[in-house]
Amino acid sequence: MESGRKSPRTVRAVNSHVIPGPPATCDGFLYTVQKGDSLNSIAKKFNCPVKKIVDVNPQLSPHTRSIFISQLICIPEIRVLTVIDPRAPRVLFVEFFGPFGETLPVQNGFVLLAPRSFIRVIFSRPVNQVFFFLAPSGTNIFRPVHLVGSVIVSPPQRTARFTWDVPARTRGTLFIVGCNQIVCSSAGEILVRSR
Repeated sequence: MESGRKSPRTVRAVNSHVIPGPPATCDGFLYTVQKGDSLNSIAKKFNCPVKKIVDVNPQLSPHTRSIFISQLICIPEIRVLTVIDPRAPRVLFVEFFGPFGETLPVQNGFVLLAPRSFIRVIFSRPVNQVFFFLAPSGTNIFRPVHLVGSVIVSPPQRTARFTWDVPARTRGTLFIVGCNQIVCSSAGEILVRSR
């Protein structure tokens, strides 16, 4: 090689999958695909038909229905189990705290929420995602309008913490739904109202 001349760069094609983005709009809940997930296992986990999931996710190939680890897909609704699945994480204990770490009082069966409330939940099994819904008592199908918030627990563990900025005049049933890789639990129900 002559001095002063640079060697040509080698260009190599990188064979990698480009992960499709989430749908432009999601009238539901965004779920991050985990290792080992399939559309069938996700549908089973959230008790939501595969067809409904495919219908709200136009980024999924209609023929292969391929999904990728870390891909965000929309789940249109979550139906909690009415029968306890032994693999489901059950809510064992819930604590409510105010902004100074004080335990929030209970009055006439309602937890009296502070404007900023902190919730700590302990489950029977490790969870990787927890949803908090405010809905009418006895609900077992949750839609986006019910969602107060959610928490990703990574790595999965039995305890989850949630900070809630409570709107004035909040009153209803708070449902706590924990999900692991296999299934979402039946909801723990707690009556709450703002002070």
